[in-house]
Amino acid sequence: MTFSLTAVACSATNLITASGHRPPGREHLPAPIAGGSSAGNMALNGRSKWVLVRWVARASGRLWRLQLRIQADGSSCRRDGGTGYGGGNGGTWRATTHPVLPNGRPDMAHTLASTKFHPCSSKRSLVNVRQGVVRLPLHLTVGRGQEYATVIRNRARHARRNFTSINFLYSSDGILGANGRNERSPNAPDAYYGLDPRELVGYSLNGGRRWRLPGGQYGHPNGRNFLPTYVQQYRNGPVAGQPYYYTSGTSQSSRTMVFQNVRQDWQIRALGAFATGRATGTITLLVDGTPRATVPVSGTGILRAGIAPLVVRPGQTVKVTATGLAINDVAADSAWATLLGMGRSDAPYYLEGGRPDEAAPVYPLPACPDCGAAPKVIARRGRRSRR
Repeated sequence: MTFSLTAVACSATNLITASGHRPPGREHLPAPIAGGSSAGNMALNGRSKWVLVRWVARASGRLWRLQLRIQADGSSCRRDGGTGYGGGNGGTWRATTHPVLPNGRPDMAHTLASTKFHPCSSKRSLVNVRQGVVRLPLHLTVGRGQEYATVIRNRARHARRNFTSINFLYSSDGILGANGRNERSPNAPDAYYGLDPRELVGYSLNGGRRWRLPGGQYGHPNGRNFLPTYVQQYRNGPVAGQPYYYTSGTSQSSRTMVFQNVRQDWQIRALGAFATGRATGTITLLVDGTPRATVPVSGTGILRAGIAPLVVRPGQTVKVTATGLAINDVAADSAWATLLGMGRSDAPYYLEGGRPDEAAPVYPLPACPDCGAAPKVIARRGRRSRR
């Protein structure tokens, strides 16, 4: 869970047209797997520094918990890692969840859920600094597609000395498309990270009087570097979200993602990848082991190439391989991987030769009907990981 500015992330959308076929154009073809350059932490080392996660309910029902990432290195409860992400006794978090106003700001006049806790001394069922997981109890009845804003701040009396950090997936050159602006339409066609177009990370330096939407405390001049990283846990229902929060290295060797357990007809019209360094390569599509399309791509950032449309039938298996491109694998941590069912035989996708908690931003477009940003499985208890 370290922060690095050494990798180059997406600088511009690069839509590559495969010879003889129309490109995807402005169709809503979101990448199902987020891509980035590192993990990024925002230190809550001031009472007026507030961080906002604007998120959209992935399902209808009783939302039991919203899980977020925390980094405590340097505080009294985690001294075995880096420093600067925490200090003193770790501070006091207050997390509140609110409706969203038409302008995208949180409606601070209406609080739907509130939790106050000390990260370094709370029960592990609420926060585990070894895993880096905060499990906020919400107990909200939500409808799929509804927006909410969760605001996190440090209420410690001496917040500059006693603090921890909130952690997200980070893109060093800034977020592209809808999630890099204060988008208000759920139908915006340029959401590239497995997120609803309206989802973002926001930042305030004056206790919520003014918000940067999106925003952060370093990186891009406007702070548009952080991707929402969360898991929604519904009571007796699905677990879903954007779980990837750090990258596990850059490779220009072939990276293959396998998409399986397709439950309905799936028309593929394009192939895509998220390249973190300028390179030239190919993306190849196989269905049940038979090559169906290969397209050349070059550049950096989000690469997409149109292909002749083909239909995948229920029960078939799709493989997409990127060759010659600089690809950053993304990882979700073993605790979230267990919760989300990654590594199970019925998981909708996995990285060939990778760990269960890893994925590569290489994909067919549009996304598989049963392959979201995270597997949709029934919540269950699993063994805790230790980092």
